[in-house]
Amino acid sequence: MKNVWFIRHAESEANAGLPTSFPEKISLTCKGIKQAEALTDLLNEKPDLIVTSKYIRTQQTAEPTINKFRDVPVEVWPLHEYDFLSPTQCINTTVDQRKPWVQDYWSRCEAVYVHGEGAESFLDFKSRVVSCIKMLENNLNDFIVVFAHGHVIRAIWQYFITSSDTIDNTTMQYFRDKMAHLPVSNTAVFKADFDGNKWIIVDPIFEPPA
Repeated sequence: MKNVWFIRHAESEANAGLPTSFPEKISLTCKGIKQAEALTDLLNEKPDLIVTSKYIRTQQTAEPTINKFRDVPVEVWPLHEYDFLSPTQCINTTVDQRKPWVQDYWSRCEAVYVHGEGAESFLDFKSRVVSCIKMLENNLNDFIVVFAHGHVIRAIWQYFITSSDTIDNTTMQYFRDKMAHLPVSNTAVFKADFDGNKWIIVDPIFEPPA
């Protein structure tokens, strides 16, 4: 039985409402650094593998855990956040300033739509998340800790409860209406087992949608 812990990154500058530039460069706040350090108290068993995304906020969140288990291999997988807005258009903006663009994007609910330069369609986002799930299924390690992002964890949850590889406008609508509003707090831990055939949710971080 393979056990995987999916952990959302600690509080970032964007989470704190600060203006940010490019998504991959958003750092943790002082509060976030303390949250990341506190995570090490949860991990009493040494993992076989630690996975982060390429974004600095997951790597900073993982750092205290990596320091605690220095001999555990660390890999970077394409589990970075769903950047559905064009990063070049969002430079030095806050979450509140981006709200109208976010509302317009989700009102379209077109799985292949790309907002602008550097943005990602829902189809591309969900496809890379599913590919990472397959990588986890095929990985030979038994206990894996994955540091990821809110929408990534929601997409993983959606895949686990639907067991569907289909990615279309209906899939995106389900994500918008059922998944995207579910709270995944900073450093929330979502645990799941894989028995070789199916994923079993062990410790959900929120109630599954109806």
